[in-house]
Amino acid sequence: MPGSEKRKNLVLGSGFIGSHLAALLIERGEEVVVLSRKNGHDLKKSENYHDQFTWADRIWFVAWDVGIWKRDVTPRDEAQILESNLELCNSVFHSLERAGKPFLFVSSQAAPSPEMTTLGATKRIGERWAQILGGHIARLWNVYGWEEPGEKSHLVADLIVKGMKGKIELMTSGEETRQFLYVRDCVEAFVHQFDIGQKEADVTSGEWVSVKEVAQRIGKKLGVEVVFGPDRGKASLFVPRILLESWKPRFSLDQGLDETIKDAKKWQGR
Repeated sequence: MPGSEKRKNLVLGSGFIGSHLAALLIERGEEVVVLSRKNGHDLKKSENYHDQFTWADRIWFVAWDVGIWKRDVTPRDEAQILESNLELCNSVFHSLERAGKPFLFVSSQAAPSPEMTTLGATKRIGERWAQILGGHIARLWNVYGWEEPGEKSHLVADLIVKGMKGKIELMTSGEETRQFLYVRDCVEAFVHQFDIGQKEADVTSGEWVSVKEVAQRIGKKLGVEVVFGPDRGKASLFVPRILLESWKPRFSLDQGLDETIKDAKKWQGR
């Protein structure tokens, strides 16, 4: 960044990841513009925001329709997710091509997984489009942090909400393992990846931890009982293959859980 001129960032999406990314960039003293449904922007018509695309030095493509995973999904739901993300891809990638600015596309471990899901299929299309245009690709693995409970909140936040109500109950035995990454580490990794110019990376902690252990740690921190179900959870079908170079998470799992619990308690007492 020449002289004292601030880097200009366009963040597409203001959900769980996008909001933390925007906050980090602002903390770093950079200029940030956010386009998302929450503030009235339709990214499926991103040609309406050509000025913002050409203004930016870096563009972060975070927005995505992940659907709702806390209820049975119908074939029509699957079709809507597919249609929505294809429309989003078509619009945003054409705007990125016209603007000709460096960008990072946020993907998911679901993209290369051999268990083809609708989410994974659409993310794989996004990855391929990003590759064609020369963009960066950051593939996420179980990013956690505080989120208000709802149909799209993730495992760790949901376990903490249950714990604050007095008991953590799981439907599975918890033996399934995952790689968890605290959200602050995640967005710092995005910036690092852009800075070093690495085109593709699995952004993850590199540490396999069982869901059972995570639930027990949260239960211990909150002083509540943890009860496990009889069924085995789904094993991870894919392992990280392209690690982010010269980077390690700053937050251990315990530190990330402590930060998430602290934010949850703030939300509870608001």
